[in-house]
Amino acid sequence: MYVPPMNNEDSGITPEEIHRQSELFKALIEHSSDVIVISDAQGIERYVSPSVKRVLGYEPDEFLMRSQYLLHHPDDRDRVRDTYFGFVNQCCEKPTPIVFNWRFLHKNGTWRWVEATASNQLDNPLVNGIILNIRDIHEHKEMEARLAESAQRFQTIMSSIKDAIQIFDAEGKILFTNRENHLLDFTMESFNQQQEPLWWVHPDDRPRVLDLFTKLVMGDMQEVTVEYQVQDANGYYRHLETHASSQLNNKAIGGILANVRDITQRKKLEESLRLAKEKAEEDARKIEQNNLEIKLKNRELKKLNEEKNELLQIVSHDLKNPLYNIQHQANLILDHPESSTGQAQNILQCADKMLSLIKNFLSIHAIESGKVQLHWQPVDLRKKVNKVLGVYKDALAAKNIQVDAQLPGVYPHAWADPDAVYQIMDNLISNAIKYSPVNSTIHVELATSGVYLVTRIQDEGAGVPLDEVDKLFQKFTRLSTRPTAGESSNGLGLAIAKKLTQQLYGDIWYEHHPGRGATFAFELPIHSTEPL
Repeated sequence: MYVPPMNNEDSGITPEEIHRQSELFKALIEHSSDVIVISDAQGIERYVSPSVKRVLGYEPDEFLMRSQYLLHHPDDRDRVRDTYFGFVNQCCEKPTPIVFNWRFLHKNGTWRWVEATASNQLDNPLVNGIILNIRDIHEHKEMEARLAESAQRFQTIMSSIKDAIQIFDAEGKILFTNRENHLLDFTMESFNQQQEPLWWVHPDDRPRVLDLFTKLVMGDMQEVTVEYQVQDANGYYRHLETHASSQLNNKAIGGILANVRDITQRKKLEESLRLAKEKAEEDARKIEQNNLEIKLKNRELKKLNEEKNELLQIVSHDLKNPLYNIQHQANLILDHPESSTGQAQNILQCADKMLSLIKNFLSIHAIESGKVQLHWQPVDLRKKVNKVLGVYKDALAAKNIQVDAQLPGVYPHAWADPDAVYQIMDNLISNAIKYSPVNSTIHVELATSGVYLVTRIQDEGAGVPLDEVDKLFQKFTRLSTRPTAGESSNGLGLAIAKKLTQQLYGDIWYEHHPGRGATFAFELPIHSTEPL
């Protein structure tokens, strides 16, 4: 055990006291967990405590009276030597202790980090050297290295993340951000100088975002995802998406953790997609509308083609035959002038048929082309019924058909066009006569229904089969039921009646009563209810 030399005469300390202090010093040194080394001004160890065995694996004698320079790590040797001799050569009265570290070669061949606290006691006659208090800090160094590596890794990760990772305190101040000048081009310092919470959020969105932030702070919510707008330092509006969670109780974070993402481009893309979708839908609607119009036009063209064919058939049949008959009757008159009366009557009947057909052609064409001009006025339906029945007096008598007309004494007038009403009545009553058997009755009834006047005309014929009812009121309709006396029918009468009643703001329909003939009814507005 090294004991610093002492001059008894100069110190005035007794030998007993010196012995006692030496024993105390020895006990302190031998039981210290650190290695105590005393080196001279040349770096030669004059004392090494026994703890060197535990710390570095060497016996104390292996260190005495020699330099440990070669046991220092090659990368640390020059630094340690410069530090040591620089400390030795300090020119102050009481040099301040220094602390330095280096890697020392352990007895087992491994390099261990050690740390030394050096105290310059060269001027102390009791020591006359440099006291080094050496401890093993290898685990601490490795921990520092791991922490530095983790910090570097964390910093690298944070720097490489495109999103902003931010921590806010309960007042909305930023405690941490991985990327300053990110998203809003403000530094943390300028960010936190503003007094209003969440001041950077667009005023339209701020109440909603502030409410969610408050709920996170108060613990009413644990996490939330919210979209909002902000105005950056250049005055441009941008869309952000933030996923925030409450980490106030997490000591490692101690705030509201927010992942902030710029979704401006996504929003622009979404808006572009929305507009493109709307345009596509609009184009699809237009295409569908065009297709529908094409279908309707095709259907109309098909219908017109069918009507043309029907018209040609009618012209070839209903006009050609009467013309042949007129020609034949005229020849009979020329050959037998004395019996011309009967032939003249036949000629007149054929002419009436042709005239009726032509009138119907002209009527349906005028109605469909919009050339019919209505003259609105009060119309007495009773007079119209009587006038039509008077015209067909001979036709009724020829088939011995009776008429049961239920005409009220007091009856409102219809608001309509008198010529149109007459044409509707004429078509319905003439049809009833054509399809009524001999010795039957036609029933005519006038009634009211709300603001309408209803006229019903019923014959006692075969009626209309149910599977043919849908064909009624169409042009050139040919039904299986035929006129009872071979009368002609061009299939235009009901179509004309339908179109005229519609133009008069009324309606017409067929009432099916099995075994009771055919009933056609139409309604017209009462005079007090003028059409718009």
